[in-house]
Amino acid sequence: MRILLFFILTISIYGCIRDKKIPKGIISQNEMRKIMWDLMRADAYVSDFIMKDSTRNQKAESVILYEQIFKMHSTTEEAFIKSRDFYLSRPDLLKVITDSLRSDERRVQTYPDPNKPQADTSFKKIKLNKKLVKTKH
Repeated sequence: MRILLFFILTISIYGCIRDKKIPKGIISQNEMRKIMWDLMRADAYVSDFIMKDSTRNQKAESVILYEQIFKMHSTTEEAFIKSRDFYLSRPDLLKVITDSLRSDERRVQTYPDPNKPQADTSFKKIKLNKKLVKTKH
């Protein structure tokens, strides 16, 4: 009875351990992150710019951009879908990709908007330099 219990316990523990290896034919996490980032940017471009032109079709424009992105990353839509489904079945691996996408998004959002006027800090720098010069003497 002890041997059977040990055997069942061993199989249970081994079955719960997930292998971090990515199977052949699945896009790597880093490449998947890059593709997903480009797809998100393409969606934003279509919704922000293309949709303002009522003569254009949103789905057709998205398909064209998606094909260009897959070609740029040397992959196909089928390979992407297969990889996406694999990562959806493995939340532990998908979390790494989504966390990277979030950090990419934060990094992009921290850059100042070139169309928004920036506060001139040169006057503050001049005041600070004058204070520094006074304290040295």
